Amino acid sequence: MRTTGELGLRVQFASWTGFKEILSGRQMEVSIMNARNLMKMLAAVLIAGMVASPVVLAKGPLGGGGGGSGGGGRPGEETAAQSLSVPTILVGPLGAIQCGASDLVPSVLMPPTGIPQAGYEVPGYYWVQKMHAWQAQCFRADEASVFGAWGDNLEGDAKLVVGSPIRVELVLINMTDYSATIPNGTLRGYNVIKLQPNLLDRLSAYGHLAGGDEVGGWTDIPTNFGQGSWLVHDQGITFSVLNTDTGVYAVPPGTNPTAEINATGKVVYGYNLRVSEAGNYRIQFTSTPTVTFTGQDAANGGMDDANNVWIDIEVLSGGGGGGGNGNGLGR
Repeated sequence: MRTTGELGLRVQFASWTGFKEILSGRQMEVSIMNARNLMKMLAAVLIAGMVASPVVLAKGPLGGGGGGSGGGGRPGEETAAQSLSVPTILVGPLGAIQCGASDLVPSVLMPPTGIPQAGYEVPGYYWVQKMHAWQAQCFRADEASVFGAWGDNLEGDAKLVVGSPIRVELVLINMTDYSATIPNGTLRGYNVIKLQPNLLDRLSAYGHLAGGDEVGGWTDIPTNFGQGSWLVHDQGITFSVLNTDTGVYAVPPGTNPTAEINATGKVVYGYNLRVSEAGNYRIQFTSTPTVTFTGQDAANGGMDDANNVWIDIEVLSGGGGGGGNGNGLGR
């Protein structure tokens, strides 16, 4: 004969969705009720954990993305447009950017709105790329005179390797004198800086300093840019990449580079180049007839004529290395 203690529950789990019991009557009902309550408690704990996790992950400064290029963003991050920060002359349209019809009527400065962010490595409150929107002054023109500034990685400091991405960047700096039509030869924009110096360029947030405070309200702090620091966008510019050892083009003439607004708010022509063969290469940019070069800044570069500038690079065999960031943002 079994004792009262021996009449305890003997549960045999048949599956995740049910179980068999050696019970009867009221004991069966109580046991099923207890099991259901237990399952509800476990489900509630799991749901609460899933809801809470993103909140924890979201702590700290927001934003980031984009160093040398405008593509930018952390893995999985939704890419947003970056704001034009340096005054620019448009010879042809650039996306949805609206500029003044000419140097006689440049567009007005569009300041950021909202609440600036803090908590970055660089102390202070900042208007941040991809979180806030603004636009430097700009205007349209039929022609322009420019100076070509190459990405630092193309000028011999970086190790360029077969199979690794080589960041090609060119910035067009204004060389036309507009002092007769634009007072003091200056337009306004914003000085955007890297807010997380210890991160890679492409992972850091970028922004410009905010004025004011939470009590009196926030404002912007514009910068006056002299005409020698304005940039130019040439909608019809093309480029090519020639292997000078073999005479074979890695990128054929007439290819359109991507016109980007990078993390510091500059218009940059960018391209992620990969080559399959080690050797010497010439990267050449060809402007439209109405945009003429006065020069370029690389010791390993040159000009063929007023519409063609080039730079020579050496690509090595072997793994590792690569082109890194073009750092046109540092120009």
